[in-house]
Amino acid sequence: MKLHDRYVARSVTVVASLALVLCTLMLLSVDLFSNLDGYLTNEVKPFTILTLTLLYTPQAVLFALGPSLLFSATYFLSQLQANNEYICLLGSGLSYRRIITPILVLGILFSLLEFGFGEYVFIPAERTREVKQDELFGLRSTYDNRNITLRDPDGNYVVHAKQYSDEQNRLAQVLLVLLDDEGAMKARVDAAWAFWEEEKETWRMERVRFQQIDRAGLVVDSREVGELQLDEFTLAPSYFRNLSNDITTMELATAVDYLRRMQVLDPSRYPELATDFTKRLLEHLNPLILLFIACTISYRYKKNVLLFSIITSLSIAVIYFVVQMVTIIMAKQGVIAPIWGMAIPMIVIVCIALAERAVLR
Repeated sequence: MKLHDRYVARSVTVVASLALVLCTLMLLSVDLFSNLDGYLTNEVKPFTILTLTLLYTPQAVLFALGPSLLFSATYFLSQLQANNEYICLLGSGLSYRRIITPILVLGILFSLLEFGFGEYVFIPAERTREVKQDELFGLRSTYDNRNITLRDPDGNYVVHAKQYSDEQNRLAQVLLVLLDDEGAMKARVDAAWAFWEEEKETWRMERVRFQQIDRAGLVVDSREVGELQLDEFTLAPSYFRNLSNDITTMELATAVDYLRRMQVLDPSRYPELATDFTKRLLEHLNPLILLFIACTISYRYKKNVLLFSIITSLSIAVIYFVVQMVTIIMAKQGVIAPIWGMAIPMIVIVCIALAERAVLR
């Protein structure tokens, strides 16, 4: 049994490693040539180009790992069928379930390795790459945002800003509605600008019009002031940033806390953020899912094993990732729950593989 397990694990791992190297080099070449015009225009030094390309390597590895394992398992099982090794293994008393068990164990191990690699290698490398690209190309901050509406977690106010500038920590055209204990409006503050005071951890509003409501006398007191600071207006600038992409590169604990806060502060942005975060966690199951599919489908071809293995693995990967793209869009729009955006493609592709095996049996 141990000999069989070593044989299967070694055969799949060796082919997967070779495919991973080739796919990674191909993706690095695509990244290099897609950015080559920008490098030449900005006269970027060759060493810097090499550094940026190498920093893309972790992301390329994550993209290529799942399809490489899928191709490796497909090729190995096809070879078993074509060379009649499958019959020998069955004749020795091994069931098909026992034959594919090492492949599924590899799927679990590679999924765990991919999760650790993504959290501790890919995310730091991606942050460094983004900083270097911003410095080279003079890009504007990707954190700038428009038309933000947030609600205080304690229910004390609702704030709307026309624009947020991350470089200056500034809000433009601010509307702040103060609420009483019953949730009714007690005051309204309109400000042309609001600047974040780091030491005081509050917003300093300029060119302010303050309107306070006296509900008992049905009177509105309105006055204009040059500057105003409210102790309760303490939402940090990070909650006004456009972080739809950066939640995938935050530290895990920070991302969980940010997502929990945004569910209360800005429910309209929550589905997109929750979908990106769910995808970040569950996409590491791709190696296990794709290897399970490779073990489920039926292999009937005796000739051109390499060609048919490539066609089979590409067909499965295309179906899986196209369905995932559609469901992710639906999840970001709030049509389905974020977790279903990742679960539905897995269920669909597994059902297709099981149906194909049942038909050809």
